[in-house]
Amino acid sequence: MQIEIDHNFYEIVSWNRDYIQIQGTRSPYRIYAPPYYNIASLKQYIKLNPPVNQEEDQSYSYLETPYYLFRTPYLVKIFSTVSPATIELKSSSICIYQRKNVDSLKLLKEWSMDLLYNELIKIVSYWEEQLDNYRITAIRLSKRLSADYKIEGDEISFSSRLIDLDKEQLNLIVLAAFCKFSKKNKKESEAIYNLYIPNWRELNVY
Repeated sequence: MQIEIDHNFYEIVSWNRDYIQIQGTRSPYRIYAPPYYNIASLKQYIKLNPPVNQEEDQSYSYLETPYYLFRTPYLVKIFSTVSPATIELKSSSICIYQRKNVDSLKLLKEWSMDLLYNELIKIVSYWEEQLDNYRITAIRLSKRLSADYKIEGDEISFSSRLIDLDKEQLNLIVLAAFCKFSKKNKKESEAIYNLYIPNWRELNVY
């Protein structure tokens, strides 16, 4: 969802943290917010904390190796700034705006977990609608989870290692979690895979 304030556009992204953060160097910006914030509150926050445009000709350095997200390599550009650290994802690169002597890789790893969480929320919402199952009460990420996912009551925890899979594989894993959550047996689950993801056997998830 996008909102417009003073001729700038903001894409609203829900995340699992209890504060708001605006990212981006120019419109459209991304505003990360907990799901309990309404539009009026977000607009008020933006008016009180407007984003600062970065200069287009600002110098930057490259991280030595590409950074992988969902098996896609991205060139990492590092910009020096005095503002709090922000990270912006573009089509083929990642821009990091950070203070000097900050660990860029540590920033990327923390940020990539937010990216994974938001991708999981998006996929979960899709399968909730397709399978008409809205009983899941919480989605969590775990660094210590050895399996791809774990179901506890009405909650599903996903492994942080899923950031290393491509999005097709991630989609299948979430669907598999839904099938298990719904207590489908193997035959019923495979029928659902065949219906929605005909090439599921080729994705090498199992």
